[in-house]
Amino acid sequence: MSISAQDVRVLREKTGTGIMDCKKALTDTNGDLEKAIKFLREKGLADSKKRSGREAREGIITIVYSGGRDTASMVEVNCETDFVSRTDQYQDFVRNIAQIILDKGAEDAKNLPEDVNNMVKEAIATFGENITVRKVAQFNKIDMNRSVFHSYIHLGGKVGVIVEFLLDNGDSIDNEHFQQFAKNTALQIASMGPFGVLRDDFPKEVVDEQREIFIKQAKESGKPEKIIEKIITGKMVKFFAETSLLEQKFVKNNDITVGQYLKETEKKVDGKIEIKRFVRFKLGEE
Repeated sequence: MSISAQDVRVLREKTGTGIMDCKKALTDTNGDLEKAIKFLREKGLADSKKRSGREAREGIITIVYSGGRDTASMVEVNCETDFVSRTDQYQDFVRNIAQIILDKGAEDAKNLPEDVNNMVKEAIATFGENITVRKVAQFNKIDMNRSVFHSYIHLGGKVGVIVEFLLDNGDSIDNEHFQQFAKNTALQIASMGPFGVLRDDFPKEVVDEQREIFIKQAKESGKPEKIIEKIITGKMVKFFAETSLLEQKFVKNNDITVGQYLKETEKKVDGKIEIKRFVRFKLGEE
């Protein structure tokens, strides 16, 4: 039977599948649109199993908020090519995934709502690439009266940051100095990738591992034992200065640390500001 271009266009709009696949689906189902949609979905699920082993390194990171901005969710959804990740269709798909996770919750990328798993399977068929939800983070306000979220997406979705602040002075929320500080803090985290707000926030295993590396380096240097401990201490101080947010040099003014910038801002807003926590995703990073 003859398949019209109009029928192909309608099927393509409904499924997002390529022209030739739409034409074949309509031909194999004698032009029945509903059967053709089902045919393509079934084919997509079969093809997705073949694609599941293919590496997905590209993609985007997206952040969404609840209506009252009491909850913030960030997701990283990977695909195989940068070409696909830059399409409006893919970006809408990722935003929809993030919204479902925001609404239904997810502890991590291994425990996703069934709706999300089904959407991923359909997307694999639509885009013709392996697609995976790599990482998920969700913050609920620690203090409904004092908490404020700020987020930042860098490089078109290659890096994403959510920061939660606690403010003693409620009027600080709309203060221009706080707003600028919040924006700059998120930018700092995106650019410099600190491990924690304070050195005390670092997991013990991270600190122990870094110390072991410095011990090995110091011993291999052939330095006398009596100064090795001083060398290690000095290296640990530098390590914390580079990886603890409040100890890092402020990216917009290397003459001060982020901690000093925080103190300056507190004076301007006449209230205490605490950087309570943050999460940072970088595309493809563990």
